[in-house]
Amino acid sequence: MAELPGLSGWTQALYGTATSQGWQYWLQLGVNVILGTLIGGLVLIAILKAVSKAFGESVNIANAFALVLIVNIINLFGVIGFLSAPLPAVAFIIPLLLWLGLTRLFFSGLRLPHVLVVAVAGYVVSILLVPALTATVAGFIPLPK
Repeated sequence: MAELPGLSGWTQALYGTATSQGWQYWLQLGVNVILGTLIGGLVLIAILKAVSKAFGESVNIANAFALVLIVNIINLFGVIGFLSAPLPAVAFIIPLLLWLGLTRLFFSGLRLPHVLVVAVAGYVVSILLVPALTATVAGFIPLPK
C-alpha cells in the first residue's frame, strides 16, 4: 500500500482502502449505489404515499431519491464506521439520526410526528428490505469478476 505524506489516522486508512481494491470492486459498489437508490427511492415513495394518505398531508415525493442517494453514499462508503469506531452502539443511532435529519430537511411539509414515522420506517426498511432487493436485482446484472 502506498503511503501519502501528510495523511494520518483514519485518512490514511481511507486512502489504503481506496487503493487496495480493484476496479471490479468499485464497479460493483457503483452498481449497488445506483440499484440501492432506485429500489430505496421506490420503497420510500410507497412509505410517503401511505403516510400522506393516512394522515392527509400533502407530500412532494420528488426528493425521495435524493434522500436515499445521500443515505446510500454515507452507508456504503463506510462513513458510519469511521464515526462509530470509539463506541459501536453509535452505529445504530447515527443512521437513525441521519434519517430523521434528512427526512425533516427534504420533506419539511410533514409535521414532526409524521417525520418520525417516515424516518423510522425508512431506516428499518433500508436495513432489512432494500439490501435483499438490491442483491436480488444485482444478480441479474452481468458484472466482470
